[in-house]
Amino acid sequence: MIMEWNEVITDSDIAYLNNIYDDFEDSMIVSMNYISGNSVDENLVGNMRGDNDLKIVFQRLDKDTFSIELWFTHTRQIRLQFVTPSDNCQMDIMKAKVCRNERALFWTMWDGFDPDNEEHRNLSDVAYIEAEGLKWRVV
Repeated sequence: MIMEWNEVITDSDIAYLNNIYDDFEDSMIVSMNYISGNSVDENLVGNMRGDNDLKIVFQRLDKDTFSIELWFTHTRQIRLQFVTPSDNCQMDIMKAKVCRNERALFWTMWDGFDPDNEEHRNLSDVAYIEAEGLKWRVV
């Protein structure tokens, strides 16, 4: 059963999402879908909507809240590093969180990530997604 979308607006919404999915512990990304909202019509005129919607489905090693989908709206940045089995790296997420600052929401795998710290956002090895809005649902 797919549930309704829950919009993340307040700090308590963020805390609830992080709590219900146990800080993404032992989860993994199973699929991603990006839709820019841009298109070219039959007259070869570009339509620039810039929705930049990104939907990600996570699954985790837990029967309770097994699968969750995050919908990032007006996505600004995606900084993820993907690995393959030949990389001999861990592929599951040990811990992640949703957080925010005054202008955006973030999903990151760094527990110490501070969205107000520009140095954190500029580190090359920090994985995060930055978007204007976020919705989620259990799938």
